[in-house]
Formats: sequence, C-alpha cells, structure tokens
Amino acid sequence: MSINRSNAALYQSEGLKLLYGNSLLGIIIGFIASGILTFTFITNVHFAAKMTWWLMLSAVLFLRLIDTLFWFRTPDSAKNHTRWQLRFSLGCLFTAALWSAYGVLFFPSFSLAEFTTVVVILSALAGGATSTLSGNLTIAILYNLTILAPFSLTMLAQPETWQSNLGILGMCSTAAMIVGAIRSTRYTREVILLRDKNKMLVSNMEDTIRKRTQQIYEISHIDSLTGLYNRAAFLSAAEDICSQYREKHIDGFCIFFIDLDGFKNINDTLGHDIGDRVLHTLSARLYEFYRPGSQVCRWGGDEFIFLLVNGDKYAAQQLGDEIVRSLSRPIIVDGQKVTLSATIGISVCPEHDTSLTRLIQLADIAMYSQKGKYPERVAFYNMELESNLLRKIALNEALKTALANDELRLMYQPIVNPQGRIVSFEALLRWHYQGSDISPAEFIPLMEQSGRIVEIGKWAMEEACRTLLEIQKRRPGVAMCVNISMIQFYDKEFVSNVTQLLSTWQIDGSSLHLEVTESIFNAELQVIYQKISALQQQGVRFSVDDFGTGYSSLSVIQNINVDYIKIDRSFINNLDSKGLAIVEAVMNISQGLKFYVVAEGVETAKQRQKLIKCGVHFMQGYYFSRPLEYAGTLALLETDSLDVAAQ
Repeated sequence: MSINRSNAALYQSEGLKLLYGNSLLGIIIGFIASGILTFTFITNVHFAAKMTWWLMLSAVLFLRLIDTLFWFRTPDSAKNHTRWQLRFSLGCLFTAALWSAYGVLFFPSFSLAEFTTVVVILSALAGGATSTLSGNLTIAILYNLTILAPFSLTMLAQPETWQSNLGILGMCSTAAMIVGAIRSTRYTREVILLRDKNKMLVSNMEDTIRKRTQQIYEISHIDSLTGLYNRAAFLSAAEDICSQYREKHIDGFCIFFIDLDGFKNINDTLGHDIGDRVLHTLSARLYEFYRPGSQVCRWGGDEFIFLLVNGDKYAAQQLGDEIVRSLSRPIIVDGQKVTLSATIGISVCPEHDTSLTRLIQLADIAMYSQKGKYPERVAFYNMELESNLLRKIALNEALKTALANDELRLMYQPIVNPQGRIVSFEALLRWHYQGSDISPAEFIPLMEQSGRIVEIGKWAMEEACRTLLEIQKRRPGVAMCVNISMIQFYDKEFVSNVTQLLSTWQIDGSSLHLEVTESIFNAELQVIYQKISALQQQGVRFSVDDFGTGYSSLSVIQNINVDYIKIDRSFINNLDSKGLAIVEAVMNISQGLKFYVVAEGVETAKQRQKLIKCGVHFMQGYYFSRPLEYAGTLALLETDSLDVAAQ
C-alpha cells in the first residue's frame, strides 16, 4: 500500500509538471485559433456575442498563461501540488467549455465554411489534449467530454440526416478520444514510474560507485591489517610535506624508521594469526603519537615510518624513546604474554638531506646499524654509519667472485706440545682484496649472512686436506684443524662432503680436526649429535674453539665426546689474575671428561711456563709462530722445536 501511495504521489507530481510543461503551446494555439475563428466569421448578427466569447476565452487563456509562468518561477519546494492542480484543471476545463459553447451557441448561423472550421478546431483540440493532458486522466477525460460531447449532442438532435450522422460520429470520436486518453495517461504513468526507477537505479549506482571508490581508496591507501597509511599513501602525503619545506612553510621534519625486534619469532612460534593481532596492537600504540602534520605508515612487514614535522633533534630523541618504551610494553593475546622491542633510526631534514627517498634510506641505515649493536635504542644517522654499510655491501658483492678471482687463500698456524713440537696446524682463511687484507672478523660474518660460507668453507676444507697431505709426507702424524661455521654444519651435504674429502685425499680421519664455536650448542642438539657422531665414527676429531666466551654446557660437551677444548686468548692474557684459575679449572674438568686442552694466544715465555705448570696439553700463539703461507708452513716442519726457534 505504501508503494502504491508513493507511486500515486509521484505520478501526481510529475504529471502536473507535464501538464504545465505542455500548456504554453496549447495556450498560444488557443489564442491563434480563437482569433482566426472569431474575426474570419464575424457578422453583424452575432458581432457582440462573438466578441464577448472571444474576450472571455482570451481572458481565460491570459490567466492560464500568467499561471503557467508563475508555475515555472515557483521553486519546487514551495509548490502545493493539490492547489496548482486545481488551478490548472479549472483553467483547462473553462477553456474547453468556452470552445464547446461556440459550437453550441452559434451553430444555427454557421455557414458550411464556419461549420467545417469549427469541427476541425474542436477535433484538433480534442486530439491534441489526448497527449498534452496525459499527465492527469481525469482532466483528459473531462476535457474531451466538455469540448466534443455538447456539440456532438447538438448535431445529433438536428433533423438533417447528415447532421445527425455527424453527431453520431462526434460521440464516437469522443469515446475514441477518451480511450486514447486512458491509454496515453497509462503510458505516461508507466514512463514516469520507469524514469523514477531509473533515477533510483542511477542514484543507487552512484552510491555504489562512491562506496566502491572509497573501498578502492582504502585498499590503495590504507593498510588493511593496521589501519595506517600504506607505503604509497605515505609517500604521497610525505611529498606534500617536502613541498611545504621547499616553499618555506615549515622549517623541516624528521623521519623515524621503526623496526620491531623479535617479531619473526612471534610468527614462527605462536603463528601468523597471533602475529597479526600483535601488529595491530602495536600499530594502535604507534598511532597514539600522531599529532597534526605528522604521518604514520606501515612500511612493510614489521617496519613502520613516523614523520615528525618541525621537530628538532632533542624532540625527536625524546619522541623516539617514548615510542620504544610504548612498543616494548607487554601485550596479552589469548592469555599469552608477548613482549617485543623496537629499534629506531632517525634522519633529519634539512640536516641530513632534503630528498624524501634519501631521508628514508638514511633513517633505515641508522636503524640497521643500531639494530646490530644496541637493540631497543634510538640512533640518528651519521656518515660513518652509511660508510660502514656501503663497505659491507661492497664486500658482500665482492665475495661473490672472491673464489673465482683467487683472492682467498689459507694460512696455517702451528699447534705445539709443551716441548714445542708441532702436532697440528690450524687452517686460517684470508682474503686479499683490492691490494689489502680484509680482516676475518669482517668478512666471515658477511659470508655467513649471505650463505656463501657453505661454498667457501667446502673449498677451504679441500685446500686444507691438500696441504695436510703434503705436511704428512714430511711429518707423519701431524693433523689439520679446520674451522666450521654453524651454517656449514647445518648443510645437508656436510657429512658426505667431509667423507668424500677423506676418501679423495686418502687421509685418516684422526688427522682432521673440525673446530666449532660454543654458539653451535644453542642450535638443535639432536642434529648436532647425529652429524658429530657420524663423523667421529670415521675418526674425525672435534674441537670447541674460544671456550669460555659464549654459551657452553659441560653435559653437552660430555654427550658429544669433544676431543679438544681451546681456551680463549682472553684468559691467557690474564694469567696473572683470574685467568690462571680458569685454566686450572678447565684442566681439572678435562681429566674427568677426558678431553685435551689447547691454550690459544700464547705470546710470551712466561705464559708458556705457567701453562706447562697447569698441565695444558697443547699451545698455540705468536710465541711459537705467526700464521704462515703454504711454503712457510712446509719449511717450518724442518724445525724440531718451535720453542727453541722462538728464543
């Protein structure tokens, strides 16, 4: 019912617009037709009557004209449709009545020409009204009845056959006009309702398009997980801030590059769903620091960027510390307590640069350098940080071709017994690049990070075995110690590669000592046990290098049957203080766990004598020999006691 009422009201409103819209042409035609009819057929007999008729019709038409003009000038919001429809109906039906009155009143005096003209005019007006009055069925029917029926009935009452026949024809025409009006108004109603429906469809479509546009904007500008700007939106907004700086509307700005420490472990241990919720929570905390003019975005993964406008270094440092403290607060997710930390690198415009891309890069460099040294801290960019990073990048790139360019080589440092006799050599990797030697402390971590340690380590072990074969030709029983990275150790082909080398070079397994650091015991012990056990079954010996400087477990050492423990040089350098007690403690343990002890970094005769008194089994250091090239290593074998040579 409500829909029908709504449609009826719509038809009334739109139909009235159609009626008034069509009325101007009808009024003008009415002026012309009435004037022609009156002044063409006026005679002295009916002069006054016809002039009166013409003046009355002209007055009605004139009033309708004024009414129509007022209609067009009146705003839709101020129109009372019922009142306007009544005014139009009265004007229209008065006009029809006056036209009909002409035919009825003046019929007795009609000449054939005037009769024909009247019939034509009345028929034309009735026919035209079928479409022009289709905005209202009642008016259309009444108009046709008013304008045709009286004259047709008058004709029907005449004695002449042709006149009565014309009367019958007129009544039939009246009925036909009414049927036509009904069809026309029905069609008009359907058109009006259909047009309104189309308008609604277009409006709904526009609303849908606006919603979709908003969704597209959010997809292209807003990070779906955190609700922060994504990278593209941030860069666009930040470029506007750069423009403000160039136009001197602001003094500058700071870029904070924020990286979450330990987030990968959350995803790996608790799952990505928990990780996403943690990111959402931390993003909300970060947004709490938003202030007018600043920008916050998720740069990607667990990295965020915060842009601070008009902030000096002191304010930036304070804000950075506050952000770190906020992000480091514990989070409770499904009853699970999660604690992360953050590292922030900061670049400042214009102090460091004015290019947005460059400032982001510099902030990233500052963050990266800080992350490796002091987690949970805030660092400003400086040129030294970038210089170090560029050097790392250059060295990392150069390592790709270091083997092919013969830049890598092995040097060998002897390990001796208390009498100074050589029992083994430690193979030490060296890199000569662009005219200078790169420190192993610098390039070995790069090899481990890039994974090239596996390929280079395999080459180094083969080179060491080749040298060992030549050494044993001159001094049978001398062993070779080769350092093994944890990454090498986890290579699935590590055991088979070692086995193949022993077979290829016909080396007894006991002559090959593999050195690992204590950090290996932080890894998966089951895998370690299996690989060490497989190699020990072939006679390969194992040494724990730099003992005492990292994680160590005596039970672990016992379980994997370590053959040698190498005491770090830092303890040897402090033999006059606490270092001696540590050496003595290690020697006591070695007796129970049955492993040999090697003292590294022996540089003086005094150190050697103290170590001998402690019962240390083997020693290594500059006191006996520096690392030697291949030829020097073979020549050194001609010496019986390196103690004598050193002295």
